[in-house]
Amino acid sequence: MEQINLILSGVTFAFTLKNILAIIAGTTIGVIFGVLPGIGGSAAMALLLPMTLGWHPATALTMMGTIFFSSSFGGSITSILINTPGDTSNAATMMDGYPMTQQGRGAEAIGISSTCVLVGGGVGWILLSFSAPLIASFAARFGPAENTVLAILALSIISALVMSSPLKGLMSAAMGLFISTIGFDSITGFPRYVRGVFSLYEGIPFMPAVIGMFALSQVITLGMEGGAISTVTELKGKLTAGIKIFFQYPATIFRSLLIGIIIGALPAAGRTTSSFMAYADAVRASKNPESFGKGNPQGVLAPELANNSCAMGDFIPTLALGIPGSAGCAVFLGIMLLHGVVPGPRAFIDNGQTLYALLTSLFLSTVVLFFFGITGSKYFARISLIQNEIIVPLILIFSLLGAFAVRNYFIDVIICCLFGFLGYFMIKYGYGTIPLLLGMVLGDMAEKNFHRALIMSDGQYNIFWSSWIARILLAMSILSIIWPYAKLVYKKSKSTKPNMAA
Repeated sequence: MEQINLILSGVTFAFTLKNILAIIAGTTIGVIFGVLPGIGGSAAMALLLPMTLGWHPATALTMMGTIFFSSSFGGSITSILINTPGDTSNAATMMDGYPMTQQGRGAEAIGISSTCVLVGGGVGWILLSFSAPLIASFAARFGPAENTVLAILALSIISALVMSSPLKGLMSAAMGLFISTIGFDSITGFPRYVRGVFSLYEGIPFMPAVIGMFALSQVITLGMEGGAISTVTELKGKLTAGIKIFFQYPATIFRSLLIGIIIGALPAAGRTTSSFMAYADAVRASKNPESFGKGNPQGVLAPELANNSCAMGDFIPTLALGIPGSAGCAVFLGIMLLHGVVPGPRAFIDNGQTLYALLTSLFLSTVVLFFFGITGSKYFARISLIQNEIIVPLILIFSLLGAFAVRNYFIDVIICCLFGFLGYFMIKYGYGTIPLLLGMVLGDMAEKNFHRALIMSDGQYNIFWSSWIARILLAMSILSIIWPYAKLVYKKSKSTKPNMAA
């Protein structure tokens, strides 16, 4: 009875005027900061934290939580329209979102993204609200060995991302893994490949690399092509078409939601990992994998749905275990503690009203974002009709500013430019850029957990297949590597059968 009273009290508080205003303000700020490359929700929360120190904890956490959640939608807008991710979690969306814009279907792609916010956020919210303790207890079963094998699984499925040559995909991922080793060795403490450059001791910063790989490489392409981003003079795709298309892929919806929620519940895995894995899964499961990268709606649906459900899932270990589910949730965890809300198993007992008000507000934020997307999509999409000589300098300026703003180091601008040229030549010669970025994302996670697992087992490698979770993940990894080659062999054998009969 006491728990029910806490829930009702929290829901009632969520609908107070000041809390509704906090939801609207947080959602708007999150979208604005999400649109700016390299800034994102984490920076927005950190910048606005001092303003909330005198507020009621529920109102303060509501505003910060909605900023964190809505920033990914802002990032999807720029990913789709100008091939520039506002946040790293939107990088996979560019693969098909931007080609849809080039075809005049930008509004359609934003319609899909808006629906992903409502469905992904809504399903994630339901599980967060009613199953947080259960999911958190399952996530707690993932030790260093399981997290290592999970990273191996994520890296193995990238072979599906470069369907023309799975080997090129694996080579790209290997390059990403190598780049992730630059900086301090987390176990020995010795610097690697830094050549005395102090700002590289923490490793290659991911956001400048992403901005360079996609935004600057696109600047080069657009500058050479001229014209406008869209190759048509009239926008063909409609928002309502995007909403209808979303529900045409129930299997992709189910798998992407599952990936987003599971990855979100794992401490420190994050939205970037979930969106890449969902995209790769959609490619591998498709009957027409060659259509991805050319404007396939599933290439927007899968990563954005996983991204939004993972954003809700990130709160599960943060609230239930006190372990941040991502970098953004690490900032949010600090904000909770500053406002006297202690996470952990007793969080919903000791601070029930505050946390249930937060959960209700997060759901209301998904509704606000959906209507924001459907009302503004046709205006957003018109950006694709602007001439390249106008938009290219703007993309270049915001990209370089975004790269610099991450750490305020000029070397990050240089890194951004280097990755821009690297991305341009990789795309030109058929090497996937997403596998490289995924290798950078997961390399550090895999290496740290690999060493921790060996320390725990006194150097015994059998720890990596000792648990049933690790064995299942290993089996899936092996299948993911074999599957693309098996499909190629099957297609070749099928094409030679008529000749043999003749």
